[in-house]
Amino acid sequence: MSARLLAFFLITVGLPLKAVPPSGPPEALRIVFLGDSITYSGGYIAIIDAALIVGFPDRPYQILNLGLASETVSGLSEEGHANGQFPRPDLHERLDRVLAQTKPELVVACYGMNDGIYHPFSEERFAAFKDGIQRLRDKVIAAGAEIIHLTPPVFDPLPIQARTLPAGLDAYPKPFAGYNSVLDRYSDWLLDMAKNAGWTVYDVHGAMNQALEEKRRDDPAFTFAKDGVHPDAAGHSIMAQPLLKAWGMPVAPDGAPDHHDGAAILTMVKQKQAFLRDAWLTQTGHARPGVKAGLPLAEAQLEASIIDEVVRISARSRPDSRPGKTSDWHGYTKRDFIVGLKRATVVSPKQTAPGKPWVWHGEFFGHRPEPDIALLGHGYHIVYYNVPNLLGSPGAVRLWEVLYDELTQRQGFAKKPALVGLSRGGLYCYHWALTHPDRVACIYADAPVCDFKSWPGGKGKGKGDPANWERVLKLWDFPDEAAALAWDGNPVDQLHRLAPHRIPLLHVFGDADDVVPWEENTKLIHERYTALGGPIELIRKPGIGHHPHGLDDPAPIIDFILRHTRVATD
Repeated sequence: MSARLLAFFLITVGLPLKAVPPSGPPEALRIVFLGDSITYSGGYIAIIDAALIVGFPDRPYQILNLGLASETVSGLSEEGHANGQFPRPDLHERLDRVLAQTKPELVVACYGMNDGIYHPFSEERFAAFKDGIQRLRDKVIAAGAEIIHLTPPVFDPLPIQARTLPAGLDAYPKPFAGYNSVLDRYSDWLLDMAKNAGWTVYDVHGAMNQALEEKRRDDPAFTFAKDGVHPDAAGHSIMAQPLLKAWGMPVAPDGAPDHHDGAAILTMVKQKQAFLRDAWLTQTGHARPGVKAGLPLAEAQLEASIIDEVVRISARSRPDSRPGKTSDWHGYTKRDFIVGLKRATVVSPKQTAPGKPWVWHGEFFGHRPEPDIALLGHGYHIVYYNVPNLLGSPGAVRLWEVLYDELTQRQGFAKKPALVGLSRGGLYCYHWALTHPDRVACIYADAPVCDFKSWPGGKGKGKGDPANWERVLKLWDFPDEAAALAWDGNPVDQLHRLAPHRIPLLHVFGDADDVVPWEENTKLIHERYTALGGPIELIRKPGIGHHPHGLDDPAPIIDFILRHTRVATD
């Protein structure tokens, strides 16, 4: 589709019939999305959320996804749904709870795909859909909120032709091949209500029909939904367009907001949306079996606030020197550039090894550089992200996710780096590994902090650091010291999350360390990880304290990283 045709189409079809020009951003700050599995998957919602953050970083929008897989607004369910395991859940079973607990100012509802139960058109089913939509509207308005309706996405029989049935049969154990014509009628009714009753309706169905037609002019086999129902990322981008157009918010073709860090912002918003959705569904309750349980709501909201803070900082930023400033580092090119408003450092080898392996430092980049220099000679990149004083907290992990996506998705780095954690850097590396064990090749930890009660807490044999202990209480949002001491989320307590992945560990330590006592950190890691079947190697330095780090002969460190990153890269 040409840009001119797309713009014309979105104005004439994608916008509600009662409001052709863009109306500006929503005044409502708390917006709840309701729908079926397409809404549950959250792609178009994350696109809208990210665009609002970039466009209006100082407005505290809260975008809540309460979509539920298999759900209908009509209360209907086909015989034998889910192989007879359970009927389709009915929105009205949970709607009162959702409205009471989320307290929305605006509800965006996208129903219809499941409401015709994949059968040919039926006046009875159509009446149930219309009645369900009207009851939804009445309850939302009675709760003091406004409501926007989205027409349903498209049903595409092309990729599932062998699993569809023609018209005229008595039963439909498989979808009706012409089911999109049923959705056409449901969409037309909603658009008629916009014209005749003043409803606000955005035509997602028409936008997707038109986009699909345009795509198939060049590629007759093109589809947005390989299973005929659930749109891919490109489909979700089309779904978001009518609402974005009305609110005057441009995005890239892939759905990323119009910002130099747009892709990274969208990635983080998707993460936020996923765990907030699960937490809210668990909190409000529903009748569908098999839905992943979420975090406790307060915990999910804390995580979400951390991501929001990071992405809003990024949204306010201006483009920096993205390819960055270059300089010499021990004969190799060092590049410093900005990602997520933080400085990233990447040292490049003269010739990159196959798979583009890399080493990621938690803290103290450049201290005892001998292993890094040797690994550069083997074709490895060396990476550091300048987020000091975050001590491996959830905020640090979220920022690391921004850099990880930049390096792996845009710059082709290996999916599993070797992590290097010196001293407090151990908290960064281990909390990253606990959160993303599938994104770690191995961990080399040198006199590492593995329990913040030991350092900076100083609650054992170590000296402690009062200023950083206060920082821990703030970073993790503990109400008091007792809560921090009772917390069981330190690396020494969570090794069962690493052991199934058999992530290799190497700890180098001095057995006279009185800053980060090995008995409270490395010893516990060794005993507990070994008991769980995890692979770990120790190199003990008798009579040595916290310093110096490293080894006079770094060969064992270099060998450890080479062995385990080569396996991870292959």
